[in-house]
Amino acid sequence: MLKENINKKHQSITAYITNKQIKDALDVLKELTIEAHKEEHFHQFKNLIDTYQNILKYTINGIEDPQRQEIFARLLVAILELSDKAKETIFTNSAEIHTYRIKKQLEKEIQLSKEEAVETVENLSFNRELAEILTNTSVINQEKNHTKNYRDTLIKIFNIIWLTDKYKESDVELLRTISKANNIPWYEKCIFVSALTISLLRCFDEKKINLLIEFYETAEDQLWQRALTGLLIALYYYDKRLILYPEIINKLKKLSNNNEFNKNIEIIIIQFIKSKETENITKKLHEEILPEIAKFKPKLEDKLNLDKLYSEDFFEDKNPDWETFFEDSPDLFEKIEEFSKLQMEGSDVFLSAFAMLKYFDFFKELSNWFLPFYKQNETLKESLQNEKENLNTELFLDGLSRSLYMCNSDKYSFCLNIKHMPQMQKSMMMELFNAEIESMNEIANEDEILNKPIRNKNIFTQYIQDLYRFYKLYPLKSEFTDIFNFRLDFHNTFFFNLLAENNTMLKNIVEFYFEKNYFKEALEIYSKIYQSENKNYEIFEKIAYCYQRLGNFKEALKFYQQAELFDTNTTWILKKIAFCYRNLNNPEKALKYYLEVEKSDPENLYIQASIGNCYLDMKDFEKSLEYFYKVEYSDTSNRNILRPIAWCLFVLGKLDIAKKYYRKLIKEETNKYDFMNFGHVELCLGNKQKAIEYYKKSINQKDNNLELFMSGFNDDKEYLLKHGVDIIEIPLVVDYLKYSI
Repeated sequence: MLKENINKKHQSITAYITNKQIKDALDVLKELTIEAHKEEHFHQFKNLIDTYQNILKYTINGIEDPQRQEIFARLLVAILELSDKAKETIFTNSAEIHTYRIKKQLEKEIQLSKEEAVETVENLSFNRELAEILTNTSVINQEKNHTKNYRDTLIKIFNIIWLTDKYKESDVELLRTISKANNIPWYEKCIFVSALTISLLRCFDEKKINLLIEFYETAEDQLWQRALTGLLIALYYYDKRLILYPEIINKLKKLSNNNEFNKNIEIIIIQFIKSKETENITKKLHEEILPEIAKFKPKLEDKLNLDKLYSEDFFEDKNPDWETFFEDSPDLFEKIEEFSKLQMEGSDVFLSAFAMLKYFDFFKELSNWFLPFYKQNETLKESLQNEKENLNTELFLDGLSRSLYMCNSDKYSFCLNIKHMPQMQKSMMMELFNAEIESMNEIANEDEILNKPIRNKNIFTQYIQDLYRFYKLYPLKSEFTDIFNFRLDFHNTFFFNLLAENNTMLKNIVEFYFEKNYFKEALEIYSKIYQSENKNYEIFEKIAYCYQRLGNFKEALKFYQQAELFDTNTTWILKKIAFCYRNLNNPEKALKYYLEVEKSDPENLYIQASIGNCYLDMKDFEKSLEYFYKVEYSDTSNRNILRPIAWCLFVLGKLDIAKKYYRKLIKEETNKYDFMNFGHVELCLGNKQKAIEYYKKSINQKDNNLELFMSGFNDDKEYLLKHGVDIIEIPLVVDYLKYSI
């Protein structure tokens, strides 16, 4: 509760600063400084108040101050940074959060004397430990490199990097030393980059952003990909702050001049989108698309299941003339698509398979969630030391390290679990793996030689999957802000606009959104493109299609009509316009467009059924029946067409024929309305007992009850009266039915 409350206040300060509501920000900041119980924070707050009141006074009195803008900008930064410090102090003083208990213990361990503190770093002083690593010959002496003392030191350094709030210059130099040190293995540098990333996400610091940029610019393989991923996450998370840091903005602009940088940013963004694909599609289906469709669906259409006459593909089909994203950019995600079913991207099958394999002691140490998989790892050797009879350990680990199929975290889970597998299962698995490992290595070697960018994409993918596991499966995950719970709508950020000035990256990302059916996000980007450049028919079509799939048929219609002016894809657009009109309860206009389409495609049964639906909506049952008969004649396997035919026959008073159709219908798939309508036919034919029998069957359906039944029954009274049911008998039949239930 404390964490949630403090974070809410901290976020409100950022929002107030963004909107230039300075007094409101200071009011909330005062609450935080009081809760922090730290005299230093209160003095800093007092200075901020004094500075702002002076700015106000000079402004109101008309006193010119050439430095006012600069002072004001510094004030905004100071307010945000004091809010960071106050938040961290409150959490550190709290016993609620495990993370900050570690932080508090670390601060005690590295507490220096007052004399030393003047000359060195507060809260981040691992000079002694780092010096030990930098001076030991780890490359030469691998055995020494993996002593318990050495590993404990690495963990301590990771924790201090992670749990330090604001870095001093000496801290920056120490991390630069780590980056340049030849005798620190790449995989250990990688966990320090991850520590830097989660440290930055915990507490904003311009120096941390600069360090991630520097790690990226080292171009050291495995390291720069992680640094760039961490940088992108941080830029997204702190997007509203960036405008206050011109140095960061200038560095980003400089980086964006490099096409390779922009291409890598694009890959990372798409991979983040991909990591949420399953979760988002499910959520969109149940929370957005279906409710909107239901909202516009005519009652009669629901009653007769008209939407099932033909597959939904008819109205969800994308324009066949659109070129696909992957055809335009064949290399962008070709390999990722090839392995997409085998890789873990958020909530896919691999996540569920490995979620239960994170209970090993290995994963109790936070830093190991970010550790790249490398075959020299002592934990792996210890785990596999008794398996030499079943497999060539060296070959196995080498193959697994090259594998594209699993992220680093799951590779460790896989290896650690081998010794716990039943012998028969283990033997089969090893036999299969040994048979395939050499060919896997050959493929990996060819890919790396022929296409180095593929390797970079795989590193990005696996690292993002590692992050996903950490934020979703780490036992203390609630103490971290889950980045995968964000919308990850990079296209709506300030920093993205700095990087994507030419719209190329934007277009590639929107095509990915569109192809993956993320219509809300795709619509946002298409709307930006629509406003910023010359319009072409495809932009109108795709905006319209997005609106259609989101259930906004009014806006969809507007853009389809604009696309119609280009005189391309005429038949496809006419069908879409007709579909929108029908969903807007304007069957007359819908009919006009469907009849136009019929001229060029007279054999299309979907069009025939749609025309029948329009006549049905217009209560022209004779014409409607004519078209439904055409569909029945041409497609005898379509059982759903029996439903509207039977209804039209009933409404027209052709009761004996209607009865035959309802008999056919209830032999197979039946719904609550079929039984009710069959009851209507029997009632009009004078067969009251039969009518009661079918009415009871209707009420007893899982999705029905008496109240719902009566609502539908009352809607149909006019037809019962029209076909000879005595007005006096209707309430008697209803009461009899109620007694008999």
